[in-house]
Amino acid sequence: MDNNFLKYFKTSEYDEKIIFKNGDKNYSVNEVKSLLESNNIEDENLRLAINFLKKAINNEDIEFYTSGSTSDKKNCIKKTIQNMIIESDDLLEEFQLEGDLEFISTTTLEHLFGAEFHFVFPLNSGFMINLKRINYPEDLKIKNAVLITSPSFLETMRKYDVQIEVKPRYIFTAGAKLENETYEYAKSICSGDVIDIYGSSESGSIGYRKDYKSKRLKLFRGIKILALKDDCTEILTEYSKENYQIIKDKMKIFGDEIELVGRSDRVLKVQEKRIDADILENKIKENEYIDDCYCLEFAGKIATLAILNNLGKEFLLKNSSVELIKSLKNHLSDDFEKIPQKWKFFDEIPKNIRGKIDKEKIRELFELNLSLPLILSRIKEDNSITFRLIFLGNSNFFKGHFEDLPILAGVVQLFYVDFFSKLAYNLDCHCGQIRRVKFANIIKPNQIIDLELTKTDTGISFKYKDENKTYSSGILPIKNDLVGNL
Repeated sequence: MDNNFLKYFKTSEYDEKIIFKNGDKNYSVNEVKSLLESNNIEDENLRLAINFLKKAINNEDIEFYTSGSTSDKKNCIKKTIQNMIIESDDLLEEFQLEGDLEFISTTTLEHLFGAEFHFVFPLNSGFMINLKRINYPEDLKIKNAVLITSPSFLETMRKYDVQIEVKPRYIFTAGAKLENETYEYAKSICSGDVIDIYGSSESGSIGYRKDYKSKRLKLFRGIKILALKDDCTEILTEYSKENYQIIKDKMKIFGDEIELVGRSDRVLKVQEKRIDADILENKIKENEYIDDCYCLEFAGKIATLAILNNLGKEFLLKNSSVELIKSLKNHLSDDFEKIPQKWKFFDEIPKNIRGKIDKEKIRELFELNLSLPLILSRIKEDNSITFRLIFLGNSNFFKGHFEDLPILAGVVQLFYVDFFSKLAYNLDCHCGQIRRVKFANIIKPNQIIDLELTKTDTGISFKYKDENKTYSSGILPIKNDLVGNL
């Protein structure tokens, strides 16, 4: 165990060695030793790193959570530091990274991908770690960077065609499926390899690919496939405290390579029928109006959250959501015995901080009794975000308010300020005394409206406006920070 970073803390030999930085501040081994004695570190990134090191040095198990919640002990996965060091050695052997590299990340050390790839791997391999989290594409300004990120971060960059001045040397991404279009985009903003990692919190890394055209993933040397079954795959892994693992992905094996062919937990059971959600989603995405979608079982029926492309938005506005759903059902009816009965239209699939599809947020959208506005775009600028919305005329909150002159009620406006604040900033502003609220003009159905949200220290300042005037404004106090994705 001496041939790794733990040796830094056993003698004074390495005291002057710089092992990581937090923004522009460098930290030597000696400074880190002092911080290890402290219980009052205010900076979150630094605190997470020091707490991780304390456990590693004391040879304590490192805990990770698969649900995104740090309170659900049932979803706690334990790793030994030896597991993580073995994995980091195999990563270095596999990828042969060299040079004056600086590791940066959009993830945190609370999740396995961030802890392994942004901390243990570079620390154990002698590369610089920058603990300051990358929150926005404009933060990508570091030369010779190795970017550790999620597919959802790259998808957002692609969606807005973000071009960065300083290209990362390498990009490592994991946590969800990396679509080919996003893979191509990532390659265009990277000067070296884009490496798509496949694995899980339970097993650690399993395989990877460097080419979006390839369906096959190369296995890491610490992984051995034991058995391929109809509903799962059995493996042995050196990267987990529990070496034997059952993976819900079904796969084919070709020597030291594998090909994923689906997940057993994506079979929806509706009215005694079994529907493969992956196959259903692929068919829906073939429709000319759809950019992306996610299917789930909800209240005994198949529900679909659909992301419309520009053509789909135009069809919905010219016709109605009823006509759009009818068209989508016709697209599916010849191929499936059971088709989605519940539909919601949104601008992107909700993802958590690790880039995985946030199933709970999707379920919450279907539990919402109010009709969703059509989201035309969302634009981020510094500490503000603007949602361009259309409150469709057939929305249920226009019924009875008023029959001859439907208008968007103030209470509905405030509800969606809270709704989009949670979406944009992960903040709950629903409770508390609303300040400086002013309703200046009437919002009518099918009108294009910008909802501008600006985060302050005490709340969310909002404005419903267009190019000509402001319709309403105010400040909603923050109730509490929520745990989840940003």
